[in-house]
Amino acid sequence: MGDPTDAWPPLSLVHLAGAAREEGHACEVVDALALGLGIDEVERVVQGLRPDVLCVTAATPGFPAALELCRRVRATGCTTVIGGVHASFMYPEFLPAGDVDFAVVGEGEETLPELLHCLAAGGDPARVAGVAFALGNRVIRTAARPRLAALDPLPKAWDLLPVSRYSWSGRPGARLGAIVSSRGCPRRCASCCPSAQYDGAWRTRSVDAVAYELAQLRREQGVDVVGFYDPAPTADAHRFARLIGRILELDLGLEIAIWSSVPDVLRDEAVLPTWRAAGVTHVGICRDPAEDRLEGPERVRALSDGRRAVHALRAAGIACETSFWLGFPDETAATVEETLGRALAWDPDTARFPLLTPLPYTRAWRTYGSHVVTRDYRLYNQRDPIVKPRDMELHEVAEASERCSGRFLAGRPSRVAPGDVRRAGPWLVHPVESAVPDRLDTEPPAGSPEDAPVRPVPRQ
Repeated sequence: MGDPTDAWPPLSLVHLAGAAREEGHACEVVDALALGLGIDEVERVVQGLRPDVLCVTAATPGFPAALELCRRVRATGCTTVIGGVHASFMYPEFLPAGDVDFAVVGEGEETLPELLHCLAAGGDPARVAGVAFALGNRVIRTAARPRLAALDPLPKAWDLLPVSRYSWSGRPGARLGAIVSSRGCPRRCASCCPSAQYDGAWRTRSVDAVAYELAQLRREQGVDVVGFYDPAPTADAHRFARLIGRILELDLGLEIAIWSSVPDVLRDEAVLPTWRAAGVTHVGICRDPAEDRLEGPERVRALSDGRRAVHALRAAGIACETSFWLGFPDETAATVEETLGRALAWDPDTARFPLLTPLPYTRAWRTYGSHVVTRDYRLYNQRDPIVKPRDMELHEVAEASERCSGRFLAGRPSRVAPGDVRRAGPWLVHPVESAVPDRLDTEPPAGSPEDAPVRPVPRQ
């Protein structure tokens, strides 16, 4: 939900630093992304702090940089620990190189403080559940740590972050906060990181705990907008309705951006105005890339449902965005046109055209991994093509994404209408709009001319 200039709070660091500090460890947090720091600059900061242990987390495209930082810092005698979803699955790949001392496998809120206690006491790390490390030519994986029994009492360390720096292009000038109301995802999409990380398990926090944390973010951190980082906050209709009710009662004046799915939006179509009244102003519609390869009646139904969900959100005054995926092994100029036509038919406020990026720890890798042409993880960013189609060159795939973005924007109908118009970031959201057909039996042509000017939209 943003562009490369956005600065979203690193919620995992908030939780991990809070957990470590609660167990008596002095912590400092360096959010390199928000501060715009490169490896050399972060290294200088770390050397100035002179920590006993450097703990790093990074998603897959940032992992090479994280390893390089650990290699440099470890050379000075500092112990290095790395975590996150990539580290949790790929530790056999990088630990033998000796750049990192320990990998935290799975959730770190209990594992990290215990590991830090063990290291400070000169204990045996093999007794700490949930870690991996190299020993000679072997990689040792300790006993698996059970997932956290309760998510509500997780300590936070917002005071260690540059809170005033966090912002979102969707709300220029507003202070941005973040929260999770659940972990995992029940939908089991093949390309989903949370689904892989939690093996399809979905654990929720209590409504009261989430509402209380939202109040804290508003009153103690002064945030104006809160992004829900969990991919499925709306999956349980009853629970989400109760949460919306509590937020309405608190009347915090927050704007809220969430992820949801087409089935969840359609299920709650009648109560979407209540979502909006509670402050939900932006919904990212989560779609698995496999949905862009549906055929026959499933494809027609998915198009009709997607269009209806977008229309329902817009009618409630809620902006929406979604992604339409390119770069499949069978991609051709014709399938690119079909994807653009699908995006125009859905008609979301923002359409993104990311490139298929199967991660090696997801189920999608089993399907597409043989078509991946590089293991340079820096390119696993959904912008650089890593899957080679049979009938297209890699540069053609990247150009197709840019072209689709430009043509989607060029073909946008004007949403300026008389009456109450509220500015919502780069989108115009109207409480009422002229009717849009709820059913579309066939996909329309792409529409805009091929030579329409390219104006890339922000990417996730």
